[in-house]
This record gives sequence, structure tokens and C-alpha cells, in this order.
Amino acid sequence: MSPRLPDYVDDTKDQVYSQASMAGGFGGLLANSETVDRLLSEMDPADKKSLQSWYWFDWANQAFALTVITVVVPTLLSNMFNLANGGSADYAGMTFTGDSFYAVVLGISSVFVAIVSPVLGAIADRMPIKKKVLKVYTVVGILFTGLMGLAPYMDDNSSYKFLAVCLIMGNIGFAGGHAIYSAFLPYLGDKRLMDHISSWGYAYGFLGGCILLTVHLAVGLRFGFENPDVQCFVFVTSALWWLGFSVPMFRNTPEPEIPNPTEYPNVFEAVKDGLREIKSTFSEIRRYKVLSLFMCGYLLFYDGVNAIGGLAAAYADSVLRIDFTMNFVLLLSANIVAIPMTIIGASLASRYGNKNILGGALTIFCVISVLGVGFAPLELGNDHERYDFQYDWDEDEDAYKLSTLYNRGVDGWVSESGEGDEDFRLAFLSFMKNGDNEISLLALDDASSLSAKMVNETNHRFSFSFKGGPLDGDVSVGDDHPTIIEGGPIDWWPNFLRDHIWEPVGIGINLQWIILGMSFGMVMGVAGALSRSLFSVLIPATKTTEFFGFFAFIGKAVSVLGPIVYAIVAASMDSRMGLLSVVVPILMGMCFFFIVDVDEGIRVAKEVDDEAMGVGEE
Repeated sequence: MSPRLPDYVDDTKDQVYSQASMAGGFGGLLANSETVDRLLSEMDPADKKSLQSWYWFDWANQAFALTVITVVVPTLLSNMFNLANGGSADYAGMTFTGDSFYAVVLGISSVFVAIVSPVLGAIADRMPIKKKVLKVYTVVGILFTGLMGLAPYMDDNSSYKFLAVCLIMGNIGFAGGHAIYSAFLPYLGDKRLMDHISSWGYAYGFLGGCILLTVHLAVGLRFGFENPDVQCFVFVTSALWWLGFSVPMFRNTPEPEIPNPTEYPNVFEAVKDGLREIKSTFSEIRRYKVLSLFMCGYLLFYDGVNAIGGLAAAYADSVLRIDFTMNFVLLLSANIVAIPMTIIGASLASRYGNKNILGGALTIFCVISVLGVGFAPLELGNDHERYDFQYDWDEDEDAYKLSTLYNRGVDGWVSESGEGDEDFRLAFLSFMKNGDNEISLLALDDASSLSAKMVNETNHRFSFSFKGGPLDGDVSVGDDHPTIIEGGPIDWWPNFLRDHIWEPVGIGINLQWIILGMSFGMVMGVAGALSRSLFSVLIPATKTTEFFGFFAFIGKAVSVLGPIVYAIVAASMDSRMGLLSVVVPILMGMCFFFIVDVDEGIRVAKEVDDEAMGVGEE
């Protein structure tokens, strides 16, 4: 007897291909709302429970994807690096700032997954080990997410290094697990439900991430995000959230059935067989021409999407000097918008075609990214509250009282030993610190001396302002302050937008950032969900995990490529140029994507499945 796939995979493959052919295109795969409702109602209760549990896993790991890797760690690691090194450090002839250092770490963290995923995928298509592998990845991710909570309590020189190591391991757990998790998708229901299932998985993830992010935002606003206890709380609760909501997946979602499972005498033989299968797949690459075009397009456009999403918070901290709280608000607004847009995107795909809606989303993403390059803080002028070091006249004390931007304190802005802040420390710290203690009150004579220093000493990244008293209106802005935009190859663009849009309309950097977040939220869920569902109908069901391993490889390859390209361009030119560099691959990917012949891809996938199951053999 020939090997066979699970009924719901085997049967729908024929149904879907037949419908697609009769419809004259991919539209036959995209069920309308009535068909979706009918197919869902006809599912066995156990299959419904399995599907629901799969959704909960997306809900669970968004604690890491959203709160940890998108909001907290980029900003925290960037700030820790800047604080330890004085804003920048030179390596290999290039100058790295907090955002470019984070980009390097993010790239390194994806190398392991990129290499291992295809091999594990090939093995998992021959052995019932998907859930076991997923469990290992999940445990690794949860463990190192929790350990990140120790970083805020370490000294400046060790905290960012420890956090970087934990990020590498935590991202291995998350990204590697996500590849295996996605390989369950073709087994969860009728092929006509793939857009629906993939989109609802993303929606669950966004909603779960929003709920936990809201909790973290509330705690941070109450006790202060600069509080190490708050930062530790964020990491520990993210780990526990991931742990708790992962349980239903491991309890209720069955291991996908494998035709003719293979038994290996040892791990070495399994790896050898996995490598042989990958080699065999590559040897037949001409057969998978459509799938190859799709994956090339996916590699390119996801390069930009991944890099921008992953680096936004670090960019905001290093380049735009946006408050930690505002990064929370940005990602919260982005994900709130993404929840309905992901579902709407699936609905629009059923009417206008998956490729058309995905292409439209990516076009919008490109426009948003180019605008993001032009975001710029408004000039400080007489806006006393926006200066880094604010001196207010205290009539009772007959002295100037110091407060700092975002209440970070002097130690929260100035490095203790980093070369980048050396000139600043020599010129100004005697006015601001007495030993380890911050000088909160500055006598008028000392304040006048400080003001005189401000005029001549501008080789730094900070700003000063005096309000009230004899020195009222005295201000100074360092040459490297984020409001000083000059020296970069495309600085004309943010200066143009600031002079003609942001300043005249009164749109400050925080509002610019919120606009970016909401616009980003409109497209990020649509792009991710529709890419995954389209991929699921183009691959042979007998090679799901192997191909989702390649899918992960492509995703992780760009997770390496995008951030590394950003880091190199940002370090050799500037961060704005680094951000612009990741827009080009999106445009190139769209060109590949639109020549994908979906009907032909489905035909080839069915042909491969028929051969694997011995269809037509006597």
C-alpha cells in the first residue's frame, strides 16, 4: 500500500487544485466568508481544538517578538551601549553607535537558525519530532528571556554585553521555534482556509502582544522605565507569558502524521539524511521554479520589513532621542492597528487576490520607510522642557535647580568612561557632579561659569537650557545633538521635511513616531500572514517542514543580512542612510513577487505529492 498523507491534507490538495483550475487562477484557493464558515463548522471538534491551540502559541511568543525584541531590548541595549561607550565606539575603522551595535547583535543571533532550520526541517519530515524540536526551542527562548532581567542590575561595561548574549540565545529560541510552528500550518485544515488560518494566527499574536505590552506600559508609567526593577519585571513576565500560553499547543495540537516515518540508529545518520534530502531538493531546483521565484522575492522584501521592524526602537533612541515610553506607545499603536488590518487583509485577498493585496501592502511600506528616513526632531528653540539638562531658577534657594530630560539623571545620559563623552566630562561634569553625587542646585556664580563654557564647548551630543533668574534664555546645543542634522549624504531630506512640514504644522517627533507606528501596523500583519499562507499552498505537503525550514532560512538569512547591511552603512555613513538602504530590497522583492505563477506552483506541488504517495503506480 502506498504511503498517504492525513486525510485533510490529501483530500484538499486535489479539491483545491481542481477548483483553482476551474476558476482559471489562484482565486479558487481563496474561500469567501460563507465557504470559510462552512469549512470551519465541518471541522471535527478535536481539529478545532488543535487549531485553537496553535493560535495560542502565536499569542504566547509575541511576548518576546513584540515586548522584548521590538520595544525593550533595542532601546535598552542601544542606551546601555551608548552609556558605556559615550555614544559611539570605533571597530574595524567604522564608528558604531547604539543602533548599529544592536543591528550587529540581531544579525548574529539569526545565523544559527538560518543554518540549522533546513536540516532540522528535512529530518522532521521523516520523523515525528516537530513538537519535540519546538519544545526545545521554546525552552531556550523562555530561559534566556528571563535571564535578561539580570542585565539592568549590572555595571555599565558588563550590562550591555550580557544583554547581547541573552538576546542572541533568546532569538534563537524564538526564531527557530517559529519555523517549526509554521510548518504545522498545512496540517491544520482545508487548503482553502490557509489565508484565514494564517491571518488569524497573526491576529492572535498581535492581540496577545498588545495586552502584555499594555501591562508593561502601565507599570512603566507608574514606577518609571528607568527603574531596574521595572525592566526586570518586563523580562520575567514576558518569559512567564510565553511559557503559560505555549502549553495548549503542546497538549492539544497533534504531531503531524508522516508517510513512511524513518527510524535512524543515531543523530549523525539523521543529520546525514537531512543533508542528502536538502541536496536532492536543490538538484531539482528547476522543478521548483515558481517556488524559487517566490522565495527570492520573499528574501528581498522581508529583508527590509524585518530590518525596519527590528531596528525601529534602537533608531529612535540613538538618532531621534525618543523617550522609552514613546517606543512603547509606538509599538502598541502599531499592533492595535494590525489586529483588524490582518483580518481585513485576508478578506481583501479573497476578493482581489493574495498577490495584489500583498503588493499593495509592500508599496505602502516603502512609502512609510522613505518618510521615516525624513523624521526629525524639531529645533529646540525656547522649548525648555526638551533640553537634556534643564536649569530652573529657584528663588528660595537663590540658585539653579537641575532636572534632566526623561528624568534620567546625569548618570543616565553621560558615560563614566566612554571615549565619546570624554570632552564633555572634562568640560562640564564638575558643574553637574560632586564625586558620585549629582549637583542638584548650582549657585549663580557656578551657573554663570557653566553658561560661559556652553558657548565655546560644543563638541558633544547634549543640550543645556536656563529658565528664569539672571541667566534666563541661555541655551546651548552640542554639535552631535539629534536636532543638528548635517554631514550625512541625505540630510537634505529630513531638513526639507522639517522646514516645510514638521515645523510649519507643528508635528513634533513624538507625533511623527506615532504616525509611523500606525502606518506600519496597517501593513506588517498583512504582509506576514499573506506571505505565509501563499507559501503554504505552493509547497508539497510531503515536504512541509523541509520547505518551512527553507522559509525560516530565508527569513533568518535576511535577519542576518538586513541588520548587518544597516550596521555597515550606518557605521560608514550615517543611520539615516542605513535606514534608507533597507528600502531597496523591498522594491526588488516586489518585482520578483509579481512574476510568480501561482497556478503553476500549485500544479508542481501536487505532482510532487502524487509521486511521493505513489499515485498512478501499479
